Amino acid sequence: MGAQLLDESPVFADRIAECEQALAPHVGWSLTEVLRDGRELDRVDVVQPVLWAVMVSLAAVWEGYGVRPAAVIGHSQGEIAAACVAGVLSLQDAARIVAVRSDALRQLQGRGDMASIGTGPDEVRALIGDERPGVSVAVVNSASSTVISGPPAEVAAVVSEAEARGLRARLIDVGYASHNAQIDELAGQLEERLSGVRPVAVSDVAFYSTVTAGRIDTDALTAEYWVTNLREQVRFAETLEALQADGYHLFIEASPHPVLVLPMEETIEAGTVVPTLRRDQGGTKQLTLAAAQAFTAGADINWRRWFPTPQHPIDLPTYPFQHHHYWLKRTRPHPPTPGAQPTASEAQLWRAVEERDLGLLSQTLGPEEGSEEAVQALAPALPVLGSWRRRHQEQATIDSWRYHVTWTHVPDSGSPELGGDWLLFVSAGQAEHPAVQAVFDALTKHGAADVRLCSVEPRTDLAPVRTDGLAGIVNLLALDEDPHPDHPAVPSGLAATIALVQALGDTGVPLYTVTQGAVSTSAADPLGRPVQAQVWGLGRVAALEYPRLWGGLVDLPARIDHRTLPRLAAALSPQDEDQIAVRSDGVHVRRLAHADPVGIEASWRPEGTTLITGGTGGIGAVLARWLAHQGAPHLHLTSRRGPDAPGAHQLTTELTDLGTHVTVTACDVSNRQQLRDLIDTHPPTAIIHAAGAADLTPIGELTAAHLGGVLGAKAHAAWNLHELTRGLDLSAFVMFSSGAAVWGSGQQGAYGAANHFLDALAEHRRAQGLAATSVAWGPWAEAGMSAGEESLAYFKRFGLLPLGSELCVKALHQAISSGRPTLTVADFDWARFTPTFTAQRPSPFLADLPENRRAAEGGGSDAELSAFRAELEKTPAAQRQDFLVRQVRAYAAATLGRAVEEVPAVKPFQELGFDSLTAVQLRNQLNSATGLALPPTVVFDHPTSEALATYLREQLGVEGEAGEGQVLTALDKWATAYDAAGLDEAARRRVVGRLRALVSKWSPAADGSENGGHDDLEKASADDIFDLISSEFGKS
Repeated sequence: MGAQLLDESPVFADRIAECEQALAPHVGWSLTEVLRDGRELDRVDVVQPVLWAVMVSLAAVWEGYGVRPAAVIGHSQGEIAAACVAGVLSLQDAARIVAVRSDALRQLQGRGDMASIGTGPDEVRALIGDERPGVSVAVVNSASSTVISGPPAEVAAVVSEAEARGLRARLIDVGYASHNAQIDELAGQLEERLSGVRPVAVSDVAFYSTVTAGRIDTDALTAEYWVTNLREQVRFAETLEALQADGYHLFIEASPHPVLVLPMEETIEAGTVVPTLRRDQGGTKQLTLAAAQAFTAGADINWRRWFPTPQHPIDLPTYPFQHHHYWLKRTRPHPPTPGAQPTASEAQLWRAVEERDLGLLSQTLGPEEGSEEAVQALAPALPVLGSWRRRHQEQATIDSWRYHVTWTHVPDSGSPELGGDWLLFVSAGQAEHPAVQAVFDALTKHGAADVRLCSVEPRTDLAPVRTDGLAGIVNLLALDEDPHPDHPAVPSGLAATIALVQALGDTGVPLYTVTQGAVSTSAADPLGRPVQAQVWGLGRVAALEYPRLWGGLVDLPARIDHRTLPRLAAALSPQDEDQIAVRSDGVHVRRLAHADPVGIEASWRPEGTTLITGGTGGIGAVLARWLAHQGAPHLHLTSRRGPDAPGAHQLTTELTDLGTHVTVTACDVSNRQQLRDLIDTHPPTAIIHAAGAADLTPIGELTAAHLGGVLGAKAHAAWNLHELTRGLDLSAFVMFSSGAAVWGSGQQGAYGAANHFLDALAEHRRAQGLAATSVAWGPWAEAGMSAGEESLAYFKRFGLLPLGSELCVKALHQAISSGRPTLTVADFDWARFTPTFTAQRPSPFLADLPENRRAAEGGGSDAELSAFRAELEKTPAAQRQDFLVRQVRAYAAATLGRAVEEVPAVKPFQELGFDSLTAVQLRNQLNSATGLALPPTVVFDHPTSEALATYLREQLGVEGEAGEGQVLTALDKWATAYDAAGLDEAARRRVVGRLRALVSKWSPAADGSENGGHDDLEKASADDIFDLISSEFGKS
């Protein structure tokens, strides 16, 4: 009877102790001892006080869960507990009542009995009849449950007659007859012993009496009432009906066993009955189940008893189906229809509203709606309409910036055959790691000829790795999460991965990097290893800097089973996908998608102390001003220089004038002790981690020391903040990440690793029920590390447009309020960004975006291609070189953002300022204009406008020349189309013979002339050559 809860529930145990103290003056036994050993519970003067104490203590547990009753009802002596729970009786008076009444009942022991009859009160009264005057209806529980009481023999006779009529009937083992006339002889002494008992307060909890079958004034709960309660019939069913009629719908039975649930459910037509404990199920597990039942019925449960920090709903399903596909095939969104764009008249209407131009408004609306009277009537509304329009335009802009990372389920590709020799790089001592064993087994069971483990020690400088004859390399170094021995902010596995990439160089052998638990494919798949996630940020940059080396990133599940191996082997096979998560429910690939639009209103508000790391920097200052305008009571700004940082004093003054208390502290947030002292001094209620430093260093030049400097300010500091504030009730934990972590950016390997850790930490925290928001930003226009003119121009050429800080803070506010852990905010010019980003290797990550899919399906601009071709064809042959030079100069100038005059025809592109990025952009523009498929290195292979124009002329085959480039391209296509290894010996001899015949036609004749059966190459057109190849080999 609740004994288990004494050990498992501090609330229950504390209330029981209070009850024991209240009972002590009236009983000679220990409440806790009786609860633990169960002895003496057959005594009425023991069992009734014990039941009272358990009921009161269970109600305290419910209140600890956040459930405080709006009304109470008690069953017989349960009314004593109900009055106590409602606050009407003191614990001492309640203990006195239950102890005195149960002690008095001992005087009636053996003189009466009680019995339960399975029918309603009318039929029971008929059973009793007139010949049994000592028997009465004691309790009416429901229409099919009635209790009688009276002398033992007469009660037994009623039970026998009921059974004879086929009714369910049984004696209740109590040995006395309460709610019967026998109580009358106790009335005098009870009133005397309970004199002085009276209500202690007027309660806002309604008290429903089973004596009167309705709500009563609690002033009536005097000593006389508690005698009447023991004497009169318990009208439980009628009282339940009164409660239901008054609108109550959730009923919780606070007792050690749900003896009343069935009659309650029978009586209550529209409501829910929740039992608290069950016999032999008296622990916190049953309490948790009860709380869940109450929650589903509408109770406002305080889940912090189970989850000390806020929890967030997850999307179904929470488990994978084992034999059937769950995932629906993704459908492609339709491109925007013309109706989605504003018409000219709509645009004019809104311009009239925004400029408050009544004349233009009248003109736009037309002669009827735009009459002078109608327009004048609209005039007062123009400011409101204009404001609404601006807000919604701003929101539309923000929505267009919002992206998020998704994981798409892809079908299993069967059981692949890998073949060849493989190297596995692992950290020293991790050869037996489950993930290492899984990779080894996946390779060996799927055709790998030889798999060798290479163990790497910390501080090891790897020599160049020989890759001759290898089919693939698997990097498992990221599994080592231990801090680097010389640079604690750097995981050893991340440093070793960089050393491995440097040792391999951009070889043609694919390098696959494997992690375990480093990504979250859904809310049901928590991210358990945020430290390993850093290698994912590094890997996206490595894919750009080492496109021939990089095979991909593969994440394994926390639990590896038999389904993992074939999926893992498939992930290590040649394919387009390079960011893969293998899970028990299948394989998932990483994608960028538009985030759903959000509403304009954002609910989060700063309260208490908001800590901003990097608070005196450009973005930190923007955030501080925004928070001050939001009414932040206290802002704690920290940076390395603190009050001595440039502009810190002026910022403090400005924020103070806005009514915000400001503290500025010098602190290195990567230093755990400094940060601990800062947090202890001013415990935050919200945190914004905006500290960090930009970094442009190729992976080939990275060292562990350099990596430590970048990771320290971002990743290591974020982890310190996470660990040091886990016990605080934070309303927000915001981290400023970067787009470099989401899609990868050249020369930002360290920066990408650091920022991706922030995204992973947000996922990790949210899985633990902690507040977390990580926003990966594109370049800010007015603040931040990329705010300089040169940087912004660079990003624009790349296809990333600058973000206005005013809209950025609105986007941030909405992100915090949304409860989602991660978000990407960037303004892409996809026509520029995607071709440049995918110049060296394809990017499936971007493939599902509608903008990129339309471009892939539609190819280049037909209008641009036709115009270029038309202009070229009408240009005289002698002037075509000059025409192409002018075109190249114009495209080069546009790429650099310069005037054409600033791009001399013979000046090298590198001297003009071209780098690998802008070179690829120029190549892409020339591809679109000419229809050619120029190589990515074409700008450096032909380094001036003059040279590049000459190359284009050759590739285009203008002036009637043979077009060597086109012929060679055709031959390349032919060579690719035919695989000699697929032919038998006889077929190879026939093909070689035909090739020799073709060569002889192009070679000088035996007589020394230049005619080998055809006009020489100089006289042949490109079409002649193509026809020749086609006729000889059947394919051009």
